[in-house]
Amino acid sequence: MALGPSRVLVGLDELSPLRKQIPFAAMFVAAALMALVLPTVPISNAASLIAGLAAVAVALVLAVIFGRPGLLRFAIIVPVLDFVAAGLLRHGTGESHSIFAAILLLPLLWFAARAGRRYVIYAVLGSILSVSVPFILGAQRENNPNELARGIFNATVFAISAAVVNELAARARLHLGTAREEAAAAAEELSRAAQIQKFLLPKKAAILPGYETAGACIPSKAVGGDFFDWYAIDGGLGFTLGDVMGKGAGAGMIAATTRAVIRSARNSDDPVKALALTSDCLATELSQAAAFATLFHARLRASDGRVLFSDAGHGLSLLIRGNGTWERLASHELPVGLMPEATWTSREIWLAPGDMIVSFSDGVLDLYDGTLAAIAEVAELALHADCAQGIVDAVHTMASGNSNPDDVTVLAVRRSELNTAVARNPGLGDGRVLSSVSES
Repeated sequence: MALGPSRVLVGLDELSPLRKQIPFAAMFVAAALMALVLPTVPISNAASLIAGLAAVAVALVLAVIFGRPGLLRFAIIVPVLDFVAAGLLRHGTGESHSIFAAILLLPLLWFAARAGRRYVIYAVLGSILSVSVPFILGAQRENNPNELARGIFNATVFAISAAVVNELAARARLHLGTAREEAAAAAEELSRAAQIQKFLLPKKAAILPGYETAGACIPSKAVGGDFFDWYAIDGGLGFTLGDVMGKGAGAGMIAATTRAVIRSARNSDDPVKALALTSDCLATELSQAAAFATLFHARLRASDGRVLFSDAGHGLSLLIRGNGTWERLASHELPVGLMPEATWTSREIWLAPGDMIVSFSDGVLDLYDGTLAAIAEVAELALHADCAQGIVDAVHTMASGNSNPDDVTVLAVRRSELNTAVARNPGLGDGRVLSSVSES
């Protein structure tokens, strides 16, 4: 991804002019204080020292002004003033004997780090300007016989230093640009993966007269390892909630694979078949990924509310009764993919009108205290919900806008009061669709 000319400069140039200027100003003030306090540091020209302080103050103000995006190109004036201030400092604190000549490196680095070989020349010219300031202000060569030779030697050293810094900065800029392009490409791929994962979730509630379905999935990252699913089967509905170990793109890929394998067993009346196929896939084809998942998988017979389900180490599903009671559908069996020889059993429950199954991931527990005690809190939410979408909306509201440590997923299937009439006359039923919710 190419960076436009209006973007902030890359690499070392991303530092604002003020942040670059503060070290020079601090060192200049420290040098002035040392000249005032230490008897071994002479003040050879107080006027030059004061003028240098004034130049630094002006440079600080300009650094603030030129830090604005529209004025950033004028920031080069700031190190030019620093070169002048460095020359004034030398003239004011002993001229050729000044101990503060090293301060010249700071504006030199400012120039040399910019993109373009021409800034090496500018840095050298600035160094020559700084060395020449004492002579411009009247210093006599007779009083400083070695100053010319010193200046030529220093200018040569500064030129070499500026060239090295410019080359290193150019390489760093190139590497940083490449890294940003790679990061942008990775972010785009993650965004696309998140969109695909969102597309795999049910787009709308199942059209099953007398029943309501709703779900929500909020990944903690761009891509998550949780999923929920439902689909029509002969005479009813199959539905699943899964939680793959881990987070991110890897867990998302395994979740998509798990969903596909479970759907491949849609023609089997026994939900254990789907778990066995999934476990075989994770333990063989994906064995090197060391992947496993907890699953709640069920098959609903619409005519009488019979639900046959299997739970692979999930244990976070509730049966909410229309009479205001609830029970946990606990699990004592292993997750799929954990051990190849693991087996599962099917269990049977019946949904009376007003009853609801709510299954959720452990990320929902983290919305409370993260312990199993929070299951009772989720049950209370479900008891106060008058429809499947109500409990899903309640969990979605709690999770939205927060930095959740884990994926938050919830699935609800409810037998509505209308179901009694449907049982007597299958032609009745409004086919109401309650939308599912998903977040990428």
